[in-house]
Formats: sequence, structure tokens, C-alpha cells
Amino acid sequence: TLTAEFAINQYTVSLKAENGEVFGSGVYDYGTEITISAKANEGYHFEGWSDGDMSITRNLVITSDITLSAVIAINVYDLVVNAENGIVNNVGRYEHGSVVDILAIPNAGYHFVGWSDGDSVATRTITLTSNVTLSAYFDLNVYELVLEAENGVVFGAGRYSHGTEVSIAAFATEGYHFVGWSDGETSSVRSIVVVSDTTLF
Repeated sequence: TLTAEFAINQYTVSLKAENGEVFGSGVYDYGTEITISAKANEGYHFEGWSDGDMSITRNLVITSDITLSAVIAINVYDLVVNAENGIVNNVGRYEHGSVVDILAIPNAGYHFVGWSDGDSVATRTITLTSNVTLSAYFDLNVYELVLEAENGVVFGAGRYSHGTEVSIAAFATEGYHFVGWSDGETSSVRSIVVVSDTTLF
């Protein structure tokens, strides 16, 4: 009398991942239905399995040895800066954890005021852990126009924004006559465009 004995086949499930974890590796009997899953580290995201399946959690029926890798990629973020009347360098797309130096540069006649998040330093360092959108604020420069005269009166002095066109005039007191301005202009009534602090006499 003989008895034939049979044992169920067992198979190995090997799961691998870089920049993340995988769950479900082990040794299983033939025909066992198992659930496998993957989890990406912070700053990374799951893209699929090495066999093309895109489900982060999936079921497998074991009929042979299985080796799978979870495809995990680093996150990429947008650094967007809105800047009217100036520019900001180094905006773009960066990988998670990138350290980026940005600088707000005003257009001619403007000066930097601050950032939309309250920071007031034109040069700053940002560590990217998510998408970032900022605005850089710039204001027009304001200049002093000083007019001086001996033996006469002048009109038009004051504080003006960059690019303002100002009419100025000089009138001599009795017994004197107007000769010219210190910048060589000989018209007693004239217009000037203010682009810096200016003193004329």
C-alpha cells in the first residue's frame, strides 16, 4: 500500500522601491490572492509598477515567483513670480527640496518695495517643497527738483515721480535780466522730465 503525497507550490513575491516603501513581499502558496501597495517618500510621487500597472494598490493571484519595482519619481514644482515694473531672476521649475536664490530687479525709475508674503528684502532664498507663487512690488521713484535764483524768482520746484514732465520758469527782479540755467538752457520758461534729484539755478 502506497500513498502519494503532494505539497502545494510556494512562490516568492519580491517588491522593491527607491524613494519609497512597498508592502506585500513574502512567500505565498499557489493561488493565494494578495494585495500589494506602494508609498512614496515626502517630495516624491508614485508613477506605476515596473510591469506597467498604474494602480498604487493592486491585487495579485500567485502562480509563479514575482519581482516588481515601484516607479517613484521626485516632485517638480513651479516657482512663479509676478513682477510689474521690474523683473525677478531664477523663476522656473525645480525638483523638491531645491534651494533657489531669487532677486527682484526694478525697471529704471522704480525701486523695490516688498514681496506679497510680507518679506521686504529684494534678495531671498526659497526652498521648494510645493508650488510657489509670489508677487514682487515696485514703486516709482520720487525725486526732489530744487530751483534756486539770486535776483529773481523761480517756479516749479517740488517732489515729482520718475518721468514727470514739469514746467519751470524764472523771472528776474527789476533791474536784472534772465541769462540762463545752470545746465546751459537759455529759455526762462521750459519743460524738464524728472529722472533724478535735480538742482538748477
